[in-house]
Amino acid sequence: MKSKGLLSPSRLFRNNKFLLVLSLIIAVVIWVIISLSNTNESDRVINDIPIEINLSDEAVKNGLKIFSGDNQTASVTVKGNRVTLGSITSDDVIVSAQTAGTISTSGTYALSLTAKKAMSTDNFEITSSVSPSVITVFVDHSKKASYEIENKVKYTVAKGYHADVTLSTDKIKVKGPQSEVSKIASAVIEGTIGGEIREDKSSEFDIKLYDALGAEITNGMIEMSQTTVTANFSVKPEKEVPVKLAYKNKPSNLNLDSFATISPSKILVSGPAENLKNLSYVSTEEIDLSDISNKKTKLHLELDLPDKIVNLSDNKDITVDFDLSSFKSKRVTVSNKRFKLTGLDKDYSYYFSTDEIYVTVKGTKNELKKINEASVNCVIDASGIDGTTGSISLPAKVTVNNNSCWVYGEYKVNVYVYKN
Repeated sequence: MKSKGLLSPSRLFRNNKFLLVLSLIIAVVIWVIISLSNTNESDRVINDIPIEINLSDEAVKNGLKIFSGDNQTASVTVKGNRVTLGSITSDDVIVSAQTAGTISTSGTYALSLTAKKAMSTDNFEITSSVSPSVITVFVDHSKKASYEIENKVKYTVAKGYHADVTLSTDKIKVKGPQSEVSKIASAVIEGTIGGEIREDKSSEFDIKLYDALGAEITNGMIEMSQTTVTANFSVKPEKEVPVKLAYKNKPSNLNLDSFATISPSKILVSGPAENLKNLSYVSTEEIDLSDISNKKTKLHLELDLPDKIVNLSDNKDITVDFDLSSFKSKRVTVSNKRFKLTGLDKDYSYYFSTDEIYVTVKGTKNELKKINEASVNCVIDASGIDGTTGSISLPAKVTVNNNSCWVYGEYKVNVYVYKN
């Protein structure tokens, strides 16, 4: 009678899955026995071991840093049994530059290398010297600096157009060994834009570093905040327009153009086409005739340019030579009956403590004959006294009722203000 649920030895050895598992178990056991019994020693070269280079804490505190030679690797030969050797990696060996800790100044140093086991209990021995036995490193203080980027790009703008060039960044930051960064005299972009430029465009250029003698610096130890910059060319039409003088306190019937010599009388400007289209002239800043006497006068004036219009001329200001020597002067006494005060709060009253002022009027001889006290207006603005009482000196706006004459000089009137 056969037992149910049990496999007989003969049936097990006829089972392919059982035989496969049994074979694997036997193979592993045999490999372990052979390996444990194999005490033959062998050699092996361990490569790509990182080299430890440690400066002293004092050197680091003083700003010294290794700039080259610090990312090197070495090799050593180790000896041990085959099982042990098969598991050794570069992490199991420490290679170091022992004399690195004695460095205290910048310079180039040759450092001898030594090797040791990372763990003294590891079952292998280092049987050779380190290869290479000596490495060279460069040590220096770290320095940072920034430089304006000089634009030396060559380009040609089409006739009748002007190009403004702006860079995507105006400055570059660099850092590296003090001895190398100190050699940098300039940061430059160079190149040539082909053809004639007549519309907006952008181009990218490499940033180059140069020393004081104009030699390019290509030291790999110098780090740049960026290596390229974009030059943006804004192209606009240009136009030559005349310069006209602008006046303040000028009589409406007085034409001074024939008494003034303007230099330059025309300038070259640039701007958007729609802004240039209706631009027939540009004006100077206002000339206050109350400051101009009847003699030869030279003025240097700034231009009052319209929005988006740029002056392309070499002259950034305008020289005006006035010759008003043909005009005459007349002194007019104006009593306080001709004074008028404005801007005073209704809660305050006043009286003029100045009895009269003496006003200088300039014009032609014939026109000055018409000027008298009744021709002169004197307005004093009290809106800015902010509740001040007592005697106050206020500027007076003095004008003349004649479209061919003007008032010269500045005037003040004393007003006594009191609360009602």
